[in-house]
Amino acid sequence: MTTGPRHEYYLLTPGPLTVPRETHEAMLRDRNPGGAEHIGMTRDIQDYLLQICNGTETHACVLLQGSATYGVEAGFQTLIPKDGRLLVIVNGFYGVRLREIAEAARVDTTVLQLPTLPLPTRADIEAALDADPAITHIVLCQAETGTGVLNPVEMVAEVGRERGIKVMVDAVASFGGVAIDVAALDLEAVFISPNKCLESAPGLAIVLVKKSSLIAAEGRCPSAVLDLHHQWDFMQKTGNWRWTPPTHVVAALAHSCKRHAAEGGSGPRLERYRRNWSILVNGLRQKGFTTLLPDDVAIPIIATFNDPADPAYSFKDFHAAMLNRGIEVFPGRLTSEGTFRIGVMGDLYEQDMQHILAQMCEALEEIGVTLPIGGSAKTMETA
Repeated sequence: MTTGPRHEYYLLTPGPLTVPRETHEAMLRDRNPGGAEHIGMTRDIQDYLLQICNGTETHACVLLQGSATYGVEAGFQTLIPKDGRLLVIVNGFYGVRLREIAEAARVDTTVLQLPTLPLPTRADIEAALDADPAITHIVLCQAETGTGVLNPVEMVAEVGRERGIKVMVDAVASFGGVAIDVAALDLEAVFISPNKCLESAPGLAIVLVKKSSLIAAEGRCPSAVLDLHHQWDFMQKTGNWRWTPPTHVVAALAHSCKRHAAEGGSGPRLERYRRNWSILVNGLRQKGFTTLLPDDVAIPIIATFNDPADPAYSFKDFHAAMLNRGIEVFPGRLTSEGTFRIGVMGDLYEQDMQHILAQMCEALEEIGVTLPIGGSAKTMETA
């Protein structure tokens, strides 16, 4: 098998990411936002995203301009009443971001601060709810790409159903890869993004909202542009967006949904990512690298590696050497300093991963790092 590059440039961040040429090409034509083609693409996106999470009967798909963070704030402002209280589960960088959004939106917020590992348990969630009976909503991040942890959404949703607490999920990095059943889990809202496992371009915020809760939220949101009910109601009645939509991004996502379906949906896509992840992780382990997380809690869309214990290594030099090779890697977040991250989402296959692995080894040797590495930190067992 050849190990040459299929792309001129590989973006290996947690998203945006490397997308196929035909997705770029879908954005090259200008479209009338009020025309039948654009309205049809919007409907197709909404229908497909609800279909793949079993939300067609129970949930609505609301599209907003902006990044996924806009959708999160819109969800908080639209769905949580003034007398509600939000429990934010924080065990990584994106849990911190959820807390920051909630606090900035003036949502009454309680924080359950946990280590990266072990994963949140039923006892953790129940203790937080017992300590604060005023909690009405819970939010957590499904895939903490700051570290690579996959959080137990099903367990949290089960506790929420038992307690009558509404559960929201930040599935920005995981939706389209990790299967999620919004009806069975009775989720209040799921926040997603086109530029992760859906392998499309950034610029849209997508919120899957329980219809009954959306209808009950009419008039609640204090923001004109972040009002999910108003946006949904207007689209239902007219087919149009309330404000000028990112037409080129909508076209890209409509095409990406067709590619996702052609691949077989979320299951086959995640399996491709798992193969990519295994090639990368096993290859670097053979060179002496260690991963931040044990394999059984890591989501195979990104791999986080401990920095090598070699005095010649610096992430700045490594990043520059990789960039010279047309490959961009990512540093660890503040919650996992001393690490670097490699995303394996996007238009990547085994051939690409073999090429990337070879280029990483060349780049490390170029900056003076001796391979295989000795004396790296052990794989983290607890945070």
